[in-house]
Amino acid sequence: MKRSAYLSLGLLCAVAVWMLSGSLEGAPRPDIVASAPLATAESRLMKVLVADSAAGTATREVVVQGQLEPRRRVEIRAQTAGQVVELPVEKGARVRAGDVIAKLAQDDRAAQLARAEAEVASRQLDLSASEKLGRKGMQAQTQIKSAQAALAAAEAELERLRIDLEHTRVRAPFDGVVETRAVEVGSLLERADPVVELVDASVLKAVGYVPQQSAGDLALGQAVKVRLLDGRTAEGKITYVARVADPGTRSFQVEAEVPNPDGSFFSGVSAELRIAVAEETAHFLSPAVLTLDDSGRVGVKAVESGDEVAFYPISLVRTEADGVWVSGLPTRVRIITQGQGFVNAGETVEPVGDDRDAS
Repeated sequence: MKRSAYLSLGLLCAVAVWMLSGSLEGAPRPDIVASAPLATAESRLMKVLVADSAAGTATREVVVQGQLEPRRRVEIRAQTAGQVVELPVEKGARVRAGDVIAKLAQDDRAAQLARAEAEVASRQLDLSASEKLGRKGMQAQTQIKSAQAALAAAEAELERLRIDLEHTRVRAPFDGVVETRAVEVGSLLERADPVVELVDASVLKAVGYVPQQSAGDLALGQAVKVRLLDGRTAEGKITYVARVADPGTRSFQVEAEVPNPDGSFFSGVSAELRIAVAEETAHFLSPAVLTLDDSGRVGVKAVESGDEVAFYPISLVRTEADGVWVSGLPTRVRIITQGQGFVNAGETVEPVGDDRDAS
């Protein structure tokens, strides 16, 4: 009886051990459970949005900031002394070449001119008489030469007085606008005193300074597009490129003539000069797709065959309000438009088509 109890107890323990061993063998191992999800995560590829971009033709431009200036700006000065007796034009008036812009008192100039004319007539008679006597052998050649000199001096004085009388009328040397006026009626002027400042704004000069690395691309006659701050535009041509750099900035002055027949453009306003220098093959992209590599170069990340990421350094060709033209990319390329900051060149990714284009 006692022996049977021991035997039953032994069988019970054997069955328990057998059941426990089966449970443990059927359970998954801890290291397998932990590693299975990890292997799945490592095999998952990064998704990036891509858009196809095809190269086009862009115009490379030199863009500089400058201003509009009048083609001619002259301070008209008195060429004789006198009192201002009349000012036919007001400040801001348009005048033609030859128009009188100020009148000075003639004083006794008319009388001096009449006396000089009489002196010339007298000297002419003296010379004529001397020449007649000389032909008869009754007048020495020295006396004839003296009469000729006296006549020449009288004629010179007459011409001087005529010019001085003409200078009492101050005239415009070219078509323009009276910008400022330095005198009033009653002002007493000496020779070289300022009278008015005359501005020729029918053609303006767009003046700017180009950096030294771009100066070699410029030439006389090149087309220039001028944009003002208010959005208005005009076109002109280069008429001057400095051959000596500004010592302070090491830049070169450039001037372009811009027609202004209706006077709608004003001098002194800021202007942007865009000078076309070359045609290049380039892609038009959004600035948002540009990125930097580890060395700090600006470029674009794209997906090549095999879904591998490539980095292309780019050069800026032209900027516009809604994007940039860049060179340095293949003719056709798949640009990464989103996710470029999370992948590096050489990585394999899962590209997803972007409904938008790269621009």
